[in-house]
Amino acid sequence: MRHPPLRPATRLAAALLASGALLTGCTPQPAGDAGAAAAGTAVAAPASEYSLYDLPSAWRDQRGDSVRLPDLAGKVRVVAMVYTNCQATCPLIVAELKRVEGALAPEQRDGVGFVLVSLDPERDTPGRLAAWAAQTRLDPARWTLLAGDDDAVRELAASLDVRYQPQPDGELAHTNALTVLDRAGGIAHRQPGLGESDATVGALRALLR
Repeated sequence: MRHPPLRPATRLAAALLASGALLTGCTPQPAGDAGAAAAGTAVAAPASEYSLYDLPSAWRDQRGDSVRLPDLAGKVRVVAMVYTNCQATCPLIVAELKRVEGALAPEQRDGVGFVLVSLDPERDTPGRLAAWAAQTRLDPARWTLLAGDDDAVRELAASLDVRYQPQPDGELAHTNALTVLDRAGGIAHRQPGLGESDATVGALRALLR
């Protein structure tokens, strides 16, 4: 039986899975990661025909509303994958994103949306996401928190080149990456570690011109 062709972003996710993009990740970044990722240096993503918004996955946000990734189109987005029970680097990821948000002029902030996707959908219910968003003082006008099923999380993580691995203590080792999406869902910039947000801010300003 012939199978329908994969959508562009689905082909990208499959390729990353095949290449081992979901092998055990580390938090912070493992010393064995090559190039800029090992140093946590922000890098510009190559121009791509792929859009994350081609992924067919279904999600729920912190309000309990059903969300499809194409619903995020039309605004520049910064995406990170975290989970609310994380006590180590996830608070640092949120702090980094808040620094990015604060570095933008007020009129620029209105053109940017911040998206946090849970790596732990079993525990991160919409109610838990809403409580965590309030606890961490995330403005609901600009911040969207998403939880999906395990398949959706794996597919999106592969497309974003985010590695994660459950640990015996219930924690998740994961990549601390920030990804900037253009208005159509194309990857415009990737910051593979923390502490290099200036380039991310620059990428956002360029997209907002």
